[in-house]
Amino acid sequence: MTDTRLLLETRSLTVGYGERIVASAVDAAIKAGELLVLLGPNGSGKTTLLKTIAGQLAPLHGAVFLAGKDLNTVSGSDRSKKLSLLSTERPAGELMTCREVVSAGRYPYTGRLGILSDRDREVAERCMERMGALELAETPFDSISDGQRQRVLLARALCQEPEVLVLDEPASYLDIRYQLELVEALKRLSREDGLAVVVSLHELDLARRCGGRILCLREGRVDRLGTAEEIFAGDYLEKLFSLPAGSLQNTGAPEGFSHYVQSEGKRLRCGYTTGTCAALAASGAARALLTGAFPESVSLVTPKGIRVEVPLEACEQDETRAACGVRKDAGDDVDCTAGALICAEVRFRQKPGVEIDGGAGVGRVTKPGLDQPVGAAAINSTPRRMILEAVEAVCRTVEYDGGLQVTVSVPQGEELAKKTLNGDLGVLGGISILGTSGIVEPMSHQALVDTIALELRQAYALGHRRVILTPGNYGTAFLREQGLDAFGVPVVKCSNYIGDALDEAVSLGYEELLLAGHLGKLIKLAGGIMNTHSRQADCRRELITAHAAVCGGSRELCQALMECATTDACLELLEREGRMEQVMESLIGEIGKHLQKRAQGIQAGAMVFSNERGLLGVTPEAKTMTDRWRMAAGEGK
Repeated sequence: MTDTRLLLETRSLTVGYGERIVASAVDAAIKAGELLVLLGPNGSGKTTLLKTIAGQLAPLHGAVFLAGKDLNTVSGSDRSKKLSLLSTERPAGELMTCREVVSAGRYPYTGRLGILSDRDREVAERCMERMGALELAETPFDSISDGQRQRVLLARALCQEPEVLVLDEPASYLDIRYQLELVEALKRLSREDGLAVVVSLHELDLARRCGGRILCLREGRVDRLGTAEEIFAGDYLEKLFSLPAGSLQNTGAPEGFSHYVQSEGKRLRCGYTTGTCAALAASGAARALLTGAFPESVSLVTPKGIRVEVPLEACEQDETRAACGVRKDAGDDVDCTAGALICAEVRFRQKPGVEIDGGAGVGRVTKPGLDQPVGAAAINSTPRRMILEAVEAVCRTVEYDGGLQVTVSVPQGEELAKKTLNGDLGVLGGISILGTSGIVEPMSHQALVDTIALELRQAYALGHRRVILTPGNYGTAFLREQGLDAFGVPVVKCSNYIGDALDEAVSLGYEELLLAGHLGKLIKLAGGIMNTHSRQADCRRELITAHAAVCGGSRELCQALMECATTDACLELLEREGRMEQVMESLIGEIGKHLQKRAQGIQAGAMVFSNERGLLGVTPEAKTMTDRWRMAAGEGK
């Protein structure tokens, strides 16, 4: 008899963090043997909803019912026996074998001592075999590929013998082969084992292949719930993801990359990184070398979970080598590498395995603190992994187990590098092959934040334990005027991303940090605002007015301050009323408090200035630091 029990249900469910609502009024039910896919743009609430369903977050309103019981009334042990979660977090296996990782799924049954019984071992063995991971049993978990890891982790989830399986973006980091294997595995688990499976996906092709029902989230609410045929009919998905009409009507042919994001009210087309180009080119060259012919196009799924398919250019081959290139598409975030040809040459080599190196136009690392060691080609870790997986996938397809040498090159790389900061960072001779997600998102602040973090890491690797942060050129000019550039302390421009820079400095272990900036930016720190871009918050007048009121300013003064266009105009009013020094002291005190709080134990201080008046105030920590630096310099230390 077919099992049709209702295993998972949400009723009027509102999810979020604290007082922040991420998604509300979610009503859904899934029976044994059903597969439910969650679709929706980034930020629509998919992950938060899954964490709430799994019991990692408490509902803000409504309830989750597991096999008819309110999840809040189910003990942790009983919950683990009925529901298993496979999240986006990628656990480190330390020194564990794959068998040990899978067996960890039996802990709900082993008691406090965690001693495995014969049955526990049998279940672990059966789950590994079911997921095609038995051959990896004695292999160190940290040494296997992403696709193999996902099989092992899915086996661990099944080891709990759950009735409900919840998966958050399980296809991320997988190439197309492993993605298809994953979908087939989920369909088998629901159809043959009777599990209720809930999975969030970004790849539309995979969502369609899953069949079953699809729940679409948009702007924190359920936008539609229906079958795959209903969801994929017409132009609904283009509306769901805010895409231009016709964007999803292509057949998958390499006619250009069409993936969009919203930024500042604009719809902008994404591109793909030099790392993605290198991996695609390496895949094409490897296929030509091992089969004798170049494919018409090559494709891969980026770490972001987005598929890229492109044609090849500059194809060459003989008996010992094959080479080709892929043209960089930066989308609407055009940089100096946009349109550059990223090439890969693949040769046979006697030693087994795949070796990756850089050729002409790819820089070499000459300073410590970068992603790669000194002397290595400037091909970062994620692109290296993408290249390796792309080439290994070709080798598996043609059943080749010998060795290959991959050399990445950029014909115009040396000239392009002159337009970058590579020389300052210690990358010489060409560009870097970059990309952490494989996708270029237009107007994203992440690239700038990554650059700030890189400069901080590099200074730390060179032995510095003190650092000066400043938002920009005004700050560097002020530091020169104050003589603070003469003490050998590295100066890092952090733009508006003061909070991100502080977090990186803390994580690295810096001991002293001085923040020097114009009042127009640093005043926002007095309100605890660590991203000072006006798009995030612009409360300069409000903060000055509030502190003026606290310091005894009249109603007329406060009203006039609220009408000022600049902080310098506010200072002029305060000076006229004889309150500038008092108000600045109050503001500096708050800036120091918030800075110390975010700095988490680092001795951190701030110096605030204006272009017209020079130094306006210094926190006690900043004065202590700079006095010590001056004294040490005066003593010749």
